[in-house]
Amino acid sequence: MGISKAEAIILHSRKQGETSKILTLYTREYGKISVMAKGSRGLRSKYLGTLEMFNHVSIVFYRKEGRSLQYLSDASIVESFPLLHGQLGKIALAAVACEMVDVNEEEASHPEQFQLLLSALRSFNDSEQGLRNILRAFQIQYISHAGYAPMLEACCYCQKLQADEVNFLSLERGVYSCGQCGLLPEASRRVRGYVIELLRWLKNVPIENAAQARVSRSAGEEMDAILADYLKTHVEAFAHLHSIEHLKKLQIELGQN
Repeated sequence: MGISKAEAIILHSRKQGETSKILTLYTREYGKISVMAKGSRGLRSKYLGTLEMFNHVSIVFYRKEGRSLQYLSDASIVESFPLLHGQLGKIALAAVACEMVDVNEEEASHPEQFQLLLSALRSFNDSEQGLRNILRAFQIQYISHAGYAPMLEACCYCQKLQADEVNFLSLERGVYSCGQCGLLPEASRRVRGYVIELLRWLKNVPIENAAQARVSRSAGEEMDAILADYLKTHVEAFAHLHSIEHLKKLQIELGQN
């Protein structure tokens, strides 16, 4: 057993005993890990305010290969995102991004995914509009990093770059055909060209710029339905995200912008 250091994002925590916590962390160096933070819930704990959900922290921990639970030695805040923690809507949206990482990642380093989640949390903290677009950009970019990138650059048949007014999208293959080329052989759904263009943009835009887009409610709802179905088509665990259900129940009026 050796002492290791890592940069981490706190995905969630649960109480352990009278004074401790078990944390699920997403680290840049090791991927997803679980750590025991002994004595972290006491009023005099050195971790007071440090081990909160979404916090970006620097940790020192005792790591043993093959052990499912590691032990925290020290932690300090790198970023705490106070404006995120202060708004229920931001918390609900950020929780979706964190749960996606939690259910899909294992103990393996994926620096690009770590940076993507960190950029999303920063953007939720810094933005007051376009919050849903931050989540949409995270969703489509995360699934792309995971190896299931939708191919939205052009019609899969004629390679025309500009989408038609009506197009047909295959969730299974992640491709679309334009209106002129017609239906795909497998099950497909009708998608407006405007929505194809928005999804294409969100797939490639830096997360911190995603909030700049202004979309109609109908286009936003169409994108959300497509992304939800696409995610669960390719990763079964995404079909049962508690944070998505919580977001729906809250019925938070964040708007589509």
